[in-house]
Amino acid sequence: MSLLFVPLSIAQLRDWATTGVLAAGQPAHAATEELQVAFGLSDAEEAEQVALLAASVAGLIANQRRLVAVAEGTPVPRAEADADFGEVATPQLLWRAVGAVFTDEPEQAMVAAAATAAAGSTLSQAWDEPAVAALLGAADLLWHGSGEWELLVAG
Repeated sequence: MSLLFVPLSIAQLRDWATTGVLAAGQPAHAATEELQVAFGLSDAEEAEQVALLAASVAGLIANQRRLVAVAEGTPVPRAEADADFGEVATPQLLWRAVGAVFTDEPEQAMVAAAATAAAGSTLSQAWDEPAVAALLGAADLLWHGSGEWELLVAG
């Protein structure tokens, strides 16, 4: 088992929490060996932090927001994945496997600028965008327990 960092839209978060199941094959990120090598990491916690940040940037590209659920599961290889960013797919995941949900503060202006800069980019390209780098350096993601999902979809 590994921690899987799953970027989500509000609708995906709501569906997963209410149905209790996330279908297999969803894009996710994990602290893989390839990620650790690419970022020169030997510490597992640092690798998980980078995987969380990579998932948050993937969320910016796909959903114009950083909303990442962290769940325990077994990563599945994904075709055309960027191994340097720990890109994987999810197995079918139950909501009870979610330990936390991370997101930005509401009304965070830096998020909109970073999302605009990341639009249409690959993860590697977005990672190097100055607006995205500024967001990653200045705005920490807020931790929420899985039971707080309703507050996140309401706001």
